[in-house]
Amino acid sequence: MLKNRRHGKADDERSLVSHEQNFEHIDFQVDRTTHGGPVAETVDLLVWGKWKKNWPLGSVTPLSSSIPRAAAEIDDVLATTQAEWLLFWDPMLGEPDLELIAALMQERADAWHAGLCFGLAGEPEEHDYIHPIWPLALDADASIDSVSWRLTLSAFLVKTQVLRTLGGLDAAFEGTTGAGLELGRRMIDRGAVVMHTPRLVNGRGTLSDRLSEHDRFVFLRRVFGRKWVRYAALRRSMAHLRPLKVRAALKSSAASTSSVPRPGAVDQVVTRDSVTSPENPAITVVLPTLGRYELLRPVLEQLRKQTLMAQQVVVVDQNDIDKRDHAIYEEFADLNLEVIFQVERGQWLARNAAVEQATGEWIAFVDDDSEVGPDFLEQHLEGLHRYDADLSTGASLAVIGAPIPENYAFFRVADQWDSGNGMCHRSLFERFGLFDQQFDRQRRGDAEFGLRVQLGGCLVIHNPHAIRVHLKAQEGGLRTFGSLDGFRHRDRTSPLPLPSMVYYTKRYHSKRQVREDLVIGLSQAIVPYELKRRASPRQWMGFVAGELVHLPSTVKRVRASLHIADDMVEDGPRIPKL
Repeated sequence: MLKNRRHGKADDERSLVSHEQNFEHIDFQVDRTTHGGPVAETVDLLVWGKWKKNWPLGSVTPLSSSIPRAAAEIDDVLATTQAEWLLFWDPMLGEPDLELIAALMQERADAWHAGLCFGLAGEPEEHDYIHPIWPLALDADASIDSVSWRLTLSAFLVKTQVLRTLGGLDAAFEGTTGAGLELGRRMIDRGAVVMHTPRLVNGRGTLSDRLSEHDRFVFLRRVFGRKWVRYAALRRSMAHLRPLKVRAALKSSAASTSSVPRPGAVDQVVTRDSVTSPENPAITVVLPTLGRYELLRPVLEQLRKQTLMAQQVVVVDQNDIDKRDHAIYEEFADLNLEVIFQVERGQWLARNAAVEQATGEWIAFVDDDSEVGPDFLEQHLEGLHRYDADLSTGASLAVIGAPIPENYAFFRVADQWDSGNGMCHRSLFERFGLFDQQFDRQRRGDAEFGLRVQLGGCLVIHNPHAIRVHLKAQEGGLRTFGSLDGFRHRDRTSPLPLPSMVYYTKRYHSKRQVREDLVIGLSQAIVPYELKRRASPRQWMGFVAGELVHLPSTVKRVRASLHIADDMVEDGPRIPKL
């Protein structure tokens, strides 16, 4: 059986490598120093209007107020400029702070903007109907630096090479607001690190133009599939009672997007050169286990063969006292193995106990139903240093479930964090606290930690080279408590979805986002887990028909889940301090 699993791992890794080869990686990293001094980088100014003042960092290009014309003008700049950076600027904001511009170019983002200060948080609202709890759709407080794709073209600093790789403005838009949102989303989706900073405008900004109905649907067409655009149009018509305007926008946006190609080739992404990690890093591996000794042994063997050895492996054993296998720990004593025998079961309680006992500067996380390659720890650490990131999540390749997403193939800002395949510096727990133990025996505890870190202004990256194969064991771990995932359960009596799923959304999301997540999650859960994102239309029809029989019990289960989640919210988070 283990032999077959290893064969599956090789197949999955080859699949990801093949997947990765479909993208043209554009590697670039500006050298910041020469013999101890900073390089004087040039910055061209692209100004929305007239500019009569001196610009000492590069050339000045006035941009037309017409987006199609401005798009062509920007393309001309990209074809001719030698500047490393471009600054888009509205002269109504006064003069840019040159010292700040110089400082931002030394920091970790590929693009900086002040979009949240311009009122772009939550735009476009139809995003909530399609992807209501996507972590990157949530906006941090506008007063801090944070990852955000909702950029404004009125105050926008970007590496020239990023736009050369991914394309400039989309000429299908009418206004700068829509064009900026689409550009920001394209950049974040294709590997660029895009961050908001209020420092560009001293925390204040004014939206130059509202997002028009036409531009709203151009954005949706560029980002989402056709069926989701139609669904969003229906929901917008119902919410705002303007079906004729929505219909006109659907028609005009379809004409624009069909006649104007989206800038940039879809197979091009932005990445960075690899870096040398620190020598002899102190790494602790956190490894909870429950009911899976036959899978734990191979994982420990793989940790024994790492190119970068951990100084400590903390296993949290949650098995019954009479079922504990002490021999396995004696076998791997050379790993500097420390075992915590935990009577009370809970995956977040277990991970918190392990982090508290960790002695390493860096803490890596892996699940017991995983298989990892010999460079697993080394790749995580290298990625963290390459991007100057705070938290890393690797590519988890599941043997069952949904197909591998295309964006698993390249480095990017992560849209989720996986506690079965991740790494961070110990200081992150000192800053933000440990895992919320309200999620014990349930799901989204790792998603909550990743979101908490992201909204605190930190950078979470997806690392395509830190690969694990998730065996999705049918027994042990969370399966002990009956859940296959958050919206699928082994019986038809338990609360649906898991109350922790609703607790997570109610803590961070709007009422609309909570509602839409329930609608989409419950609808998609009609399909069995093994057919997730694979079911044919005919199969869908059969599952829907079968689910109608259970509708009364489903309603009862959903109400029970909402009630429990409300109690959890009222109790508040249980986040221990490190």
